[in-house]
Amino acid sequence: MNNNDTRKLLKVFGVAVTDAEAEAERLAGTAAQLPASASKEEIARLLKDASELCQELNTRWLEITERVFAIQSRLQVQLAEAAVKVAGTRSP
Repeated sequence: MNNNDTRKLLKVFGVAVTDAEAEAERLAGTAAQLPASASKEEIARLLKDASELCQELNTRWLEITERVFAIQSRLQVQLAEAAVKVAGTRSP
């Protein structure tokens, strides 16, 4: 991946978060308006929608986390290789 890939990934994540925020507000509003006589099906549908929303957001969050770890890991390997190279050229 390169910087453009990272930008695209962050854009997808940003859109997912803002969409999730709006959907969470909608679901919370729906839940608040459920009558005491709401059916099990209505409640189950609301819980399913909320679960799917969280799953989608978690997937996007994991993609970002994996990207950050990959960047850090690559840098650590490159720095370790540079340190070995420098150490090997110095006399004791």
